[in-house]
Amino acid sequence: MIDEITLNNGEKVRIKPKISIKALRVFQDKGLLPESLLQAFVGADKEPKKMEPYLINSTWIAYLNANPDTKMSQDDFEDKLDLDFEQSGKILTEMISGSTKADARFANGFKRSTKKENGKDRKRKHRK
Repeated sequence: MIDEITLNNGEKVRIKPKISIKALRVFQDKGLLPESLLQAFVGADKEPKKMEPYLINSTWIAYLNANPDTKMSQDDFEDKLDLDFEQSGKILTEMISGSTKADARFANGFKRSTKKENGKDRKRKHRK
């Protein structure tokens, strides 16, 4: 489990990806997570742009979850956080893993949609 990340200024901060149902509802009300997690994840591998905002928000959510009394704003946090889809994907997968254990397709589809491709993989896709 990821419980700490390093910001681009070198500061290490605690995160807590696993959220309670109450926290889920709060983050959904704020628009930080989709209203329906299952619906959002079903098509994540086919339409990753729909999940991108939630992917990016996942690190902020995990930070808030571990630091509920933080004085840092989301803008300040994001300014100190380099874009890393792999890290955000791991955090989001941990966040919803209890919801997706019954169907691993969600996590696998999400991982495929955020996976970096090498040149060999790109060539195969174009041959189809």
